[in-house]
Amino acid sequence: MLGDLVEAVREQVGIKTDFTVLLLTVALLLARILPTIILTPMVGGETTPSEVKLGLGVLIALVLMPGVQDRMQYIPLSPLPFVALLMKELFIGYALSFIVSLVFDAAQIAGGLMDNMSGTNQAQLMVPSIQQQVSLYASLQVQLFVTLFLTMNGHHLVIHSFADSLASIPLDGFPHFSHGAWPFFDLVIRVFGDLFRVSLALSAPVLLATFLTDLALGMINRVAPQVQVFFIAGQIKPTVAAVVMFASIHVIFIRVVDEYGVMFTWLKRALMLLS
Repeated sequence: MLGDLVEAVREQVGIKTDFTVLLLTVALLLARILPTIILTPMVGGETTPSEVKLGLGVLIALVLMPGVQDRMQYIPLSPLPFVALLMKELFIGYALSFIVSLVFDAAQIAGGLMDNMSGTNQAQLMVPSIQQQVSLYASLQVQLFVTLFLTMNGHHLVIHSFADSLASIPLDGFPHFSHGAWPFFDLVIRVFGDLFRVSLALSAPVLLATFLTDLALGMINRVAPQVQVFFIAGQIKPTVAAVVMFASIHVIFIRVVDEYGVMFTWLKRALMLLS
């Protein structure tokens, strides 16, 4: 029964090769694909059942299979060389997932900054896609950015990046670091630094508004010390933050779209440095 199913799949994708080689090829592809599926919230994050993630990974692997058919004959069958290739695929997979996670992690940090400035950081919500207790604006930002990413067909671009990575670094080959190892690790450092730049840019309207609110309340307290500014701030600052957040949502979305473009530029740059 299983053999008939495998044969049917092989005929559908146009692959004629030994079953063992086919299985090892799928394993290598999954090692490159699954880190992005598991570590980023774009397909549901940690709330998505493992079976669904694995099934999605297998489907993407089958889509990419025709592109690696010519290289399948070079995949080693002996354990040690195959394990070395598997470790290499995991390294590439984690490198790609680190870059893809850039905007989503920045959204969470930006939301945390907004909550700290507006005084709503005491309220915690469970974000299903990342399985973490986060504050109100962090939860809102992550959910909005995932929705925007899927609306823009960003997942299609991620799959396209997988195909590009297979062209740059074949399954049976290793990264050559054609420009040297340091430029790649310098890129990783730059991406990490970009995380904080993006988070500050996304939270800037709310941070500025709440800062000006604090400044105004401080002046009121200076002029009229009898006014209970501390208690007033607990009501005014969350309201100001919410109004500014939704008033600037269009500008934030435009910035997020630009950052998605930067993210995919980083992906292409990383693949070029690895090849």
